[in-house]
Amino acid sequence: MTRPLRRRTGGTWPTVLGLAVAGGAAAWLMHGRTRSGPHESSDRDLHGRLALVTGGARGLGLAIARQLAARGARLVLVSRSGEELDRAVLELTRHGADAVARVCDIRDERAVQALIADVVDAVGPIEILVNVAGVIESTPFVHATNEDFENSLATHFWGPLFLIKAALPSLTQTQGRIVNISSIGGRVAVPHLLPYCVGKFALSALSDGLRAELARSRVSVLTVTPGLMRTGSYRNVTVRGQHRYEAAWFALGSITPLTAVKVETAAEQIVAATAARRARLTVGSQARLAELGNVVAPELAAWLAEMAAEALLPGPASSADSIARASRELDLGWFARILPTGLAEHMNQPIAADERRAHAARA
Repeated sequence: MTRPLRRRTGGTWPTVLGLAVAGGAAAWLMHGRTRSGPHESSDRDLHGRLALVTGGARGLGLAIARQLAARGARLVLVSRSGEELDRAVLELTRHGADAVARVCDIRDERAVQALIADVVDAVGPIEILVNVAGVIESTPFVHATNEDFENSLATHFWGPLFLIKAALPSLTQTQGRIVNISSIGGRVAVPHLLPYCVGKFALSALSDGLRAELARSRVSVLTVTPGLMRTGSYRNVTVRGQHRYEAAWFALGSITPLTAVKVETAAEQIVAATAARRARLTVGSQARLAELGNVVAPELAAWLAEMAAEALLPGPASSADSIARASRELDLGWFARILPTGLAEHMNQPIAADERRAHAARA
């Protein structure tokens, strides 16, 4: 006697679907981890093109400039610090790069307009605009001031907006590329970095929407949302509240392979994505996991953020400690001995006095 067919309510298909979802998530998390060497076709596509890199004097901006130079691009590095710019350009030109420096505060719209006019007139039409310049502050929200949020928006949103508007005729003429370096903090808010995250969220929104609007002009827009990177900028942070603890936790997260991506790896991926005219790039498995978790399990992600803020981050301090202080002006005591001063020097970062003393004591 033939058994009647019955629909199975569990078993194979849910299992297959679950494995497919898990496999897709794993593949997405792993995407970009493999170091892809320079491709000949993309090298040719960037060779000879003029790239303007803000924040190009140090850290990630300098690492991107090095990668662009390796692919034959011509460079205009922009920063507020003339001394750091001179060192960066000297290093690049010694290695055969075509690089010049321009000092500009990108928060000043008139200064940005003058910068772009000068570059187009003296060097040539801009074909690649890379917005890297940034500021970061670690503070409990209760100590953050309106000026902290305004400065973040001025640097991370208004500055790139001014640059894009001023350079757009040139970029349209050359069917160029815009690269906006946002942050995983521009997709997932991070406790104690709220002013920074607000500015980066604004940049991510601008960048994502701009790509669609500029498509008809054949101008591509890449939005990059990296996690923490080992850029040597672990002391280039302003802190409020319990100053030494705020400075220490930020530095610790920025120097270990477990929590931060190697800056050269990040720069290589960014330049490859620029050449390929990609729309988005999230650098680092840590950042991709945070981004995925925030979408797939938002309540769990929120709970984990709450637990981390309560268990790991320093609490508010007295009102007297709410003033802003630069991390590199603080004495972190024994902690300064474990900081990678050599990395900071390689990335053209300023070195804190306590690190210099610790380095001299070891020598």
